[in-house]
Amino acid sequence: MREVSGLEVFFKPKSVAIVGASSDPKKPGNTALKNLVSMGYQGKIFPINPREDSILGFPCFKSLLDIPEAVEICVLLVSAELTMQVAGELVQRKSRFNDVLGAVCMSAGFAELNTLDARQREKQLVQTLRSASIRLIGPNCLGIMDTHSGFNTNFDIPAYPKGGVSILTQSGAFANSCLFWAEGLRLLGLSKYASIGNMADVGMAELLALLKDDETTRVIAIYLEGLPDPREFFRIAREVSAVKPIVVIKTGASDSGSNAALFHTSSVTGADAIYDGAFKQAGVLRARGVLEFFETLRAFAKQPVPRGNRVGVLTHMGGPGTICIDEISATRILQLAQFSPETLDALKSVCAPMANIGHPDGYVDLTAAHHEKLHNQVLGIMFRDENVDIVLQTLAPSAFIDQKLIVKEIADAYESQKEPKKTFLNAITFGRFAQNVREGLESASLPTFEYPDILARVAGNMSSYAEFRKAAGAELEEIKTAEREYRRYRSPSADLIASASRKGRVDLLESEAYEICGQYEIAVPPFQLADTPAGAITCAKEIGYPVALKVVSEEILPKTDVGGLMLGLRSDAAVEEACANLAGKVAKAIPNARPFKFLIRKMMPVSAELVLGAVRDKAFGPTVMFGLGGICQEALKLVGFRLLPLGIREAKRLIVQTLPDALIKVKGFRGKPAIDLDSIAKTLVSLGRLLEEQPQVEEVDLNPVLPYEDGCVAVDANITISKSR
Repeated sequence: MREVSGLEVFFKPKSVAIVGASSDPKKPGNTALKNLVSMGYQGKIFPINPREDSILGFPCFKSLLDIPEAVEICVLLVSAELTMQVAGELVQRKSRFNDVLGAVCMSAGFAELNTLDARQREKQLVQTLRSASIRLIGPNCLGIMDTHSGFNTNFDIPAYPKGGVSILTQSGAFANSCLFWAEGLRLLGLSKYASIGNMADVGMAELLALLKDDETTRVIAIYLEGLPDPREFFRIAREVSAVKPIVVIKTGASDSGSNAALFHTSSVTGADAIYDGAFKQAGVLRARGVLEFFETLRAFAKQPVPRGNRVGVLTHMGGPGTICIDEISATRILQLAQFSPETLDALKSVCAPMANIGHPDGYVDLTAAHHEKLHNQVLGIMFRDENVDIVLQTLAPSAFIDQKLIVKEIADAYESQKEPKKTFLNAITFGRFAQNVREGLESASLPTFEYPDILARVAGNMSSYAEFRKAAGAELEEIKTAEREYRRYRSPSADLIASASRKGRVDLLESEAYEICGQYEIAVPPFQLADTPAGAITCAKEIGYPVALKVVSEEILPKTDVGGLMLGLRSDAAVEEACANLAGKVAKAIPNARPFKFLIRKMMPVSAELVLGAVRDKAFGPTVMFGLGGICQEALKLVGFRLLPLGIREAKRLIVQTLPDALIKVKGFRGKPAIDLDSIAKTLVSLGRLLEEQPQVEEVDLNPVLPYEDGCVAVDANITISKSR
C-alpha cells in the first residue's frame, strides 16, 4: 500500500471502486462515472454492480471482494440499507488486502432524517469503517472533485476549468449552483471541492487544515450550517487565514433557519452571534448574501490581496460612481485615497475639462468624453500613485466604444504595473455590449461585476482580510502569551468560589463578585458592607456621597427582584431612610428572612453604558461578550463575541467592530470625553483570564460598565458558578 498524507488520498487516489455504478444514463451511478472520466482521471476505475458485465467500457465487478487489484477509495451510491452491507465488505477487503483508505458515501437516509433509526445507522456506519481505519466523507453528500488530479465523484458536474478556488460545503446543491453560475463567463476556476454532508467522520476542520498547504488553492469557500466542535474549527481557521483567505456563508442565523439546517445535515447550528464573532476573530470573511459570497471568492481567486484600504474610483457615469462611493463609506474599513499632487496634475493633463477629478478625494469621473485610450492613461496614473492601494472602475460599454480595444487598453494598463500589482476590480453595468467586455476582462484574470455597490463591498472584504493578515502573526503570538500566563493555583478567588459552592449557591453575592473583579484588576466602584443602618451611614461617609444602597443576602439572589436597590443617596438621613425602606421590602418578600447586610457603593458619574460578559458556552467553550448596554442593549443588539484565549489587539478589534463610530471617535459623543479603548480591552482580557483560571465560573455579567476618558468601571457585577459535584 502506498504512503499517503492524511486526507490527500480523497483528492488524489490511484484507484477507485464505484458501488452502485449503472448503465442507465438517468441514474447517478452512471453520470458519476461519466463525470469522473470527463474530468480526466488517470487512475484505475472499478465499477461495482452485480447485474452488469461492463459500464461505459469498464469491466464491472459483482462485489468489492472480487476486484483483483488495489483499491484506495470506494464511492457508495446505493441505498442506506445496502451501504451498511458494503461497509462490512470494505472491512473484509481491508483485512485481506490492506488497501482501502477511504470511502465517500453519497447515499442519503442517515442522521439528516433526525430519527433514532437513522442516527443509529450512521453511528454504526462510522464505527464499522473506523474498525478498519477507513476514513469516511459523508454520508448524504456529493463527494469530491479535484480538477488537478482529475478525480470527481460529483454526479452533476463533469469537467470544470482549473483555478484557485477550493470549496468545502455541507450542501452539495449550493456549491454546485455556485459552479453552474460561474461557468458561462468562466468567472471561476476550481481547485478542490468537498461536499461533506453530515460530517459523520471527516469534518470541516480537517479538510480546512489540508487546504492550508495546498499549492493549487488560493482562496477557500465554505458553506456552513453548523459544527460539532466549533472551537477546533476556529483554531484551525485562524492558522489558515494567516496564509490564505477563507470566505464563508453561514446559514441557521434565525430560529427557523436553525431548524431547517438540523433536518438538512443533522448539524448543531449554535449561537449565530458567537459564530459571527469567531469568524471575525479568525479572519474568516462572512458574506451576508449569496452574491457577495460568490463575488468575493472570485476577486481573491484572480487578484492580489490589497496592500491597504485606500481606494481610487474611476468611472464615466455619475450615478453608478456615487453608488460605489456610498458603499465605500458603508464598509467602515475602506477610505478614499488622497491623490498625490503629481497624480492630480497628470490626470488633469489627459482628461477633458469637464471631468471631475478629486471631488471627493480618490474619485475620477471622465464623463461622456471618455474613450478607450483614456481609460488606459488614467488607470496607469492611478496605479502609479503610492497613495492608492485598490482601484475600482465602473464602465458601461456602449456602441461608441470598441469592446475589444477597451478590453486591451484596460488589461495593458493593469499589466504595465510594477510588482506587486495593485488590486483592480471592475463593474461592467448592463447593456448589449457588457457581456463581450466581461468575457475579455475575465480572460485577462480581471474579475468583473454587474453592480457598483457589490464592487465596493467586495473591495471592503478584501481590505478587511488584508488588515487581519498583517496583524495575524502578532495576534497569534499574543494568544500564545495569554495561554502561558493563565495560572492554575489556589487563589483567593478560588477559595471564595469554593466557599459559596459548599453552601449550595450558584450565584455569588455582589460583594463577592466585586471582590473577585478586584483580584482580576477589573475596576469596580468603591464599596463597603454594613450590618446596620448606623454602619451604613458610616460607610457612606467614608466612601463619599452620593452613594447607592443594596441588600446583600444569600436568600436574595442577583436575579431576584425585590426592589432591593436605592440610588443617588446624598445624605445620612437619606441612607437611614433607604435602609428602613429596603428592610421592609425584604421582610415583605421573604418572611422570616435571615440577617442580611447592606452594600454601600459610590455612585459613579454617568457616561455611555456598556455591557461586558463571559460565558462557558456548551458548544464554543469559554467566550467573552462586549456590547452597548443600558436601554440600547435590547433595542439595538450591538453586541459581539470572541473565543478565548483573547489578547489586547483582538479585544480592541471587538470593541471597534461593535460600537458605532460616534462612540469611539477621538472627540467623544455628544460632547462627552472619548472612551478609553485600552482600559475596556484590558477588562475583556481580564474577564477571559477569570474564566480560564476559575473553571467553576460559568458566567460573568458586568452591566453596566461605565467608560471614561482614563478608565472604565463595572458598576454591577454578577457571577454564576457551577454546582458543586
